[in-house]
Amino acid sequence: MIRLIQNECMKIFAKISSWFYMIILFVILLGGAAIYLILLKKFPEMGESSASVWTYMNSVVYSVGSLVTLFSVIICSANVAAEFGSGTIKQLLIRPHARWKILLSKYITVTLYALLLMLSLFVMGYLIGLLFFGVGDFNAVTEEIALNGSFTTKIGPLVIKKFLLLLPGLVVVSTISFMLSTLFKSQALAVGVGIFALFISSSIGGVLFFLMEKFAWTKYLIFPHLDLSIYALQDTLAPGVTLGFSSVILLGYYLIFLAITFWFFQKRDISF
Repeated sequence: MIRLIQNECMKIFAKISSWFYMIILFVILLGGAAIYLILLKKFPEMGESSASVWTYMNSVVYSVGSLVTLFSVIICSANVAAEFGSGTIKQLLIRPHARWKILLSKYITVTLYALLLMLSLFVMGYLIGLLFFGVGDFNAVTEEIALNGSFTTKIGPLVIKKFLLLLPGLVVVSTISFMLSTLFKSQALAVGVGIFALFISSSIGGVLFFLMEKFAWTKYLIFPHLDLSIYALQDTLAPGVTLGFSSVILLGYYLIFLAITFWFFQKRDISF
């Protein structure tokens, strides 16, 4: 299994796009820091004197997390579909490895890459923030706005909590994209459907936030729970909808998506 994972890692990092995504993140973070600095100087009321790496991470870097999700969707959607498109899937399956092991190695690799992208975002954002704004106070008090009003909290712990809560949704979205990659032989179709599903889920999730109190059944849909970072700002989304509830819902869907992925790949007829 380790050898299979190593092989899949080499495939991913042999692609220019895998490195290009990280370069894009770096350029956006650098540009975002420059714009944020200009805005602080132009509008002192924004809090130029209290600006730090943590305010930059909270205002700019966190918002770029959605781009990490998009890149992960592209990589995961294309992974297996690309093998079908190029015909290399046949070479993999004639090796003395069970189908599920081959698929699992691919899944582990793309999931690790998605997590690596998020880690890269955090590390690059922190280093760029240090360069432009300095360390600042990790426990400085800041005001945040949630759906149920504004509140004050410590900036550093808030940023850490936001990023950690992004990870479950990232893994689930990546898993959905990987599932699509096993369902379609066309790489373009798999990626297209994956990106479409990402944007649709974001739109539906936003609408369902406001429907959960009126329609109890909507809280069992996956869409409102894909971004758990909202729990860094408030304890509940609706009555009874807590971080624990959302985590259980995500876990349930995650297991279903994994089961569909591996079942379909095991049963799929691949003509040689």
